Amino acid sequence: MAFNEKRVLLKSASAKRTEGQRVFALVVLVLLAFFRWFPGGDPLNPTTGVRAFVEVGFLGLAILLALFWWPRRLSFALVKGWWLLLPAFWAGLSTLWSPNPLLTLAKAGELLLVHLLALVISQGSLTLTDWLKRTQVSLLLILLLGFGLNVAYYGTPFYYGPPLGGFFAGESDRPRLTLAADHPLVVGHLFALLLFVSAALLRGKGWFSSGGLIMLSVWGLFATQARASIVATGAALMWWVLRVLGKRLGRLRILLETAVVMAALGIAATLFPEAVDAASKYAPDVYTLNGRIPLWQATVEALFADFALLFLGTGFEATRYLTFDLAYWNPGHTHNGFLEIIAGLGLPGLLFYL
Repeated sequence: MAFNEKRVLLKSASAKRTEGQRVFALVVLVLLAFFRWFPGGDPLNPTTGVRAFVEVGFLGLAILLALFWWPRRLSFALVKGWWLLLPAFWAGLSTLWSPNPLLTLAKAGELLLVHLLALVISQGSLTLTDWLKRTQVSLLLILLLGFGLNVAYYGTPFYYGPPLGGFFAGESDRPRLTLAADHPLVVGHLFALLLFVSAALLRGKGWFSSGGLIMLSVWGLFATQARASIVATGAALMWWVLRVLGKRLGRLRILLETAVVMAALGIAATLFPEAVDAASKYAPDVYTLNGRIPLWQATVEALFADFALLFLGTGFEATRYLTFDLAYWNPGHTHNGFLEIIAGLGLPGLLFYL
């Protein structure tokens, strides 16, 4: 009897280890799909170069492997989490009125594949901690790949300048860390994600390595000068402190959480322009957040001036056809997550996401 129990435990441990390896492979494929590890096209424009083929190809390979490894999970995933696919289906439907149907269809397909992949993985035996560990290692692997490609592309692992085949519009004098051929903003998002994942793993056995990765992530955020990621990281840190101290703070906690939300929205930058200007070399207009606030105002006005546009949006990933002429710097998107959803997918799209 004891032998059979031991055998079952070993078999269960082996199955969990195999699943962990598979999940790790899938996470790496997804990151490779969106990380620009070779040049080709504008880093901020997915319609140029071969980026779209790489994204669809790696995501398609990931979902095929997932269905091959776990063929029975898809039906269970669709039954339990079908509502999570509503944003992707609405995004696909927006192809009908998008000014660039091919782009919208491709990006909506990617969104559907990512959601399906997440649903299939969620039906497995891995705990949240197990999944975070695989994600942490995957992010570190992608960053190491980027540093290695920097040596091949630029002759140094720490390259500060425009990505290979790209440029920084209006900010060529602003040194920012670049990895491979990706934009510093995207690289900053990778560092921010690594910081969040590592912070979540601080309480586990790997607290020492997670602490080191947090320090690496903070350095990466400032080296890339990804201001949105820096603000989001600071807000997340403050929010975490408030949650930990929540029971002791009582009603004061509500006021502090409100202050955190206000800071996350960028209001602090308009209240303390001198501090922002001193902290960043590139701050020509902190009162408008470098043109963001006028862009948001113009976008909102354009949406409310056309009810069809407010309800349907421009089409998924097609907001550039609305925002390009709304600011002097011809932005390719709204530079605001919630506004981007409304502008691209309309009010129903925002409802599905919420």
